[in-house]
Parts: sequence; C-alpha cells; structure tokens
Amino acid sequence: MVVISFKYIAPVYNFLVKALGIHYPERVIRLLVLRGENRSCEILDIGGGTGLLAERIISKNPGPCLHFTVLDPSCEMLKRVPKMENIKTVQGRGEDLPFDNNTFDRVTVIETLHHSDDPSALFREAFRVLKPRGVMVVQEPDQEKFLVKIIIGLERIFLRSIKRVDEDLIKKWGKEAGFIGRLTLRRSQQIFWKGKKRAGE
Repeated sequence: MVVISFKYIAPVYNFLVKALGIHYPERVIRLLVLRGENRSCEILDIGGGTGLLAERIISKNPGPCLHFTVLDPSCEMLKRVPKMENIKTVQGRGEDLPFDNNTFDRVTVIETLHHSDDPSALFREAFRVLKPRGVMVVQEPDQEKFLVKIIIGLERIFLRSIKRVDEDLIKKWGKEAGFIGRLTLRRSQQIFWKGKKRAGE
C-alpha cells in the first residue's frame, strides 16, 4: 500500500474526503454493529486512515461494547485518529495483518482496495482474522463512472500505485478467500460488498 505520499496528504485528508463527497451510508454502518443490547463487537478498519469511520460509528453507538482497531500503513494518518477510549491504532498493511486468527467480529475496507499491493491477499487476511460468522464490508469507488475516473487519474499522478477494482474482481477475491459474499448496494459512484465467514471456519 502507498505510504510516502499519504504523509503529505494526511494534514488535509479529512477536508478532501468531505469535499469529494465520500461518505458512509446508513446501510453500511448498520452492517458493522452486532444486534443485541450490550453485545461486544470488535471491528478492524483496514486502511482506516484518520479514523473517520470509527469516529462516526462510535458516536452513533456510544457505550463500552464497541471496539475499533484502525490499521493503516501511514503513521502520519494514524496520528490524526481521534483520541477515544474505544479506538486504538495499529500501523500495518492489510496484506499482512499483525493479528491472531479469529480476532474480529467485523472487518471494513473502505475506499482502500485500489491502494492495496495485493487485494487478493488482503481478502485472505481479512478472512483469517475474522471470527466464525464474522462479516467483511467493502466500499469502493466505481471506476467506470466519469467523476471517479477523474479522481483515480489524479490519484495515479500523486499516489502512483492504483489498482483496477470492479464488481467482478471483488466477488472473485471474496470467493477465493472463502467468503459467502454478495453486492449489497450500488450507489451513483460507489460499489458495496458484504462477505460472511461460515461458522466453524
């Protein structure tokens, strides 16, 4: 995953996300919280950057039961993660997660796959660290859309390493990793995918 350029983007990253209209639909947020009052939920956000998703979800679901681990290869991005009791940060790569098997209830990969050196390996690692019946949620820009093509073009100039990601590839990587997966939602500029790890795996 790209690290050097994000060092310089980190100070203005949150502003850019809001300016470009990148957001987390309520349906995606609902996928991340376990049903049942007082049920603990461990969430890993791969490529979580400045912790925007973690902050959003915890602010909507206050209490001690929700625990977020924000993982990112850029220490400059992680420095900007909100200092909250339920959020911890780990510097690392999604293709080689520094966690034991069956650790998390949910794994999120939001606007991150196209920055990955090896998306297939990232899916395998996500599957490994998920608990049985755990869920992986992916949100990616639809690279077929005109506005996204412009943004991706700019990212290629400044961030260099940008991978081709589309619906078929997401389905393929999920299936090869062992997930039962499907596209859950498609909006104007984004693709959403949900994969579940079977019980006993």
